[in-house]
Amino acid sequence: MTPLQTSQISSPPLTNLTHLRLTAQTPMKALALTHDSRINASNFLLEVTIEEYLGLAGKALERNEYQRRRVKSASSVYALLKEDLLKGCIMPPIVLGLPLVKKASAITLKNICEVIQKTADNLLILDGLQRTYTLIDLRNELVSTKDENALKRLHSLPLRIEVYAGINRIGILYRMLTLNTGQTPMSLRQQIEMLYIDFAKIPIDGVKVIKEADDDAPQKLGEYTFRSVIEGFNAYLERNELPLDRFDILENIKSLEKLSTENQDATLFEDFVKTYDKFVKHFAMLTGEQAFDSDDLEISGQVFGKDARRVFTKSQAITGFGSAVGKLRDRKVISHFDDIVKGISKLKPNKDAKGALKNLLKTMEQIRLSSKKIGNSQRLYFHFFFRELFNPDGDSYLDLNEAVSNAYQKYLVQMS
Repeated sequence: MTPLQTSQISSPPLTNLTHLRLTAQTPMKALALTHDSRINASNFLLEVTIEEYLGLAGKALERNEYQRRRVKSASSVYALLKEDLLKGCIMPPIVLGLPLVKKASAITLKNICEVIQKTADNLLILDGLQRTYTLIDLRNELVSTKDENALKRLHSLPLRIEVYAGINRIGILYRMLTLNTGQTPMSLRQQIEMLYIDFAKIPIDGVKVIKEADDDAPQKLGEYTFRSVIEGFNAYLERNELPLDRFDILENIKSLEKLSTENQDATLFEDFVKTYDKFVKHFAMLTGEQAFDSDDLEISGQVFGKDARRVFTKSQAITGFGSAVGKLRDRKVISHFDDIVKGISKLKPNKDAKGALKNLLKTMEQIRLSSKKIGNSQRLYFHFFFRELFNPDGDSYLDLNEAVSNAYQKYLVQMS
């Protein structure tokens, strides 16, 4: 077997791990039981050997759909950990989840070891993923170099693990988010994706949502980052164009169960994405996918977006759309996304569409130069732009140039 280098970020081979299964003679010890009232799950503290843990970890690495990718930036930290392990270092506890495999109240301190033996394939790693990869790397290196004494010492080292038994999906998400305080914290984008992962599974014709784990960016019409789409949908639900922050994520867990189980919300999300995507594609068609640079706009800074696609796939535009449509519905000037779709179809090709895009980009530069919180100011402008464009009672209804101009005037009033 070829030794794995620390900088390698793909998952290590598991072929030498999956055969390590716990037996009735395992020295696994159950030390304590505490009930977690916040997520209604039993927390067991156990002591195992590293060899036993590696036997548990093989399948766990493949099962958790919320788990992030292996982190490259932490390689130096975990290289030091490998050296420390060879010196007998004891790691902090690794936290595992054991989803509902039987009635939670039937799992006790006396039978938890037996339950884990029988249901090890259901375990999920909630906290300690990078440390687990480090243990696997080190074990593979010792096997490769045939250092049997060092391998034996590593395998015999004690390791404490916490196991949340009877934990449900909401509890898994909540604990993964609240435990994420280590050397390599999750990005905000990934936390958002974890919270709303069910929406990523909804197929929408002509639309591709790109998650952080995809390691890609939107390249053509119909492609959006999942985070931007979710922030836009949240802006619609909350009637607020501001982006999600870490506090919002933990607060939103309270309503996650309802959001993820009601078909109405899934349909609403699909309607939101389809409507916005239709607008972006229609605007791009109206402008002939005209591209602008700084010289064209006679500005010194970098252009906000070279063309309609690049402008309207940004989070600022999507959140502005979401909050604007929500406000229009609250004021009962529209009743459904269908009203927006009908309006989009009435935006006819004309020479003013390219001019409207050019003026919008100049406006974004003015906002950039005058605002202290540029991103939030841009979101507010797009909120007014879409309200002007799709409000049938307003003077700018379906008039791109008027919407660009009047939105900026309302933005200035709001900021004054």
